[in-house]
Amino acid sequence: MRSVAILVTALALAAPASAAAPRFGLFDLHDLSKASRNEFGDVKPTRRVPNAAFAVECGAGCRLGSGWLGFTKLVGPIAADIRSVSAGPGRIGWNVRLGLTARGQSRWRAYAQAAAARARSAGVPDVLAVVVGGRILAAPLANTLRLAKGRLDVPGFTPANARDAVKALAG
Repeated sequence: MRSVAILVTALALAAPASAAAPRFGLFDLHDLSKASRNEFGDVKPTRRVPNAAFAVECGAGCRLGSGWLGFTKLVGPIAADIRSVSAGPGRIGWNVRLGLTARGQSRWRAYAQAAAARARSAGVPDVLAVVVGGRILAAPLANTLRLAKGRLDVPGFTPANARDAVKALAG
């Protein structure tokens, strides 16, 4: 009985609190939930993410730190907006190329305009967390993503993470 109680407690601490993990999503670090920020406003991965709309895992290779991050909203296209997916070497690591629906393209353009305005006023571009299967697989700057001919090129993946993203999104 005691071992069951220890197991249940360990699982409760390891998993995020009831927040959804999307199959695919782009998240802006400006939209971190309060639980994922320290007293200076910096990124702070935690063991639990209370009161976050979305909880995503930042694994061992994540440049934002190991743990869970909570976000308040998705930005840009969602999984339903992806028509095709492929990967290959790019200028910054590997790129994942997403063929988007018209709605996905519109969502990206709306976010990109807002991000460009913030970059002009702040002097630095937004950092995005690219989430596939509930895990952050890349964290590129918003101004490095390119939309052309219905295809969004998302840079900053390792070869292994790019393959994982294609595999997760193609099926």
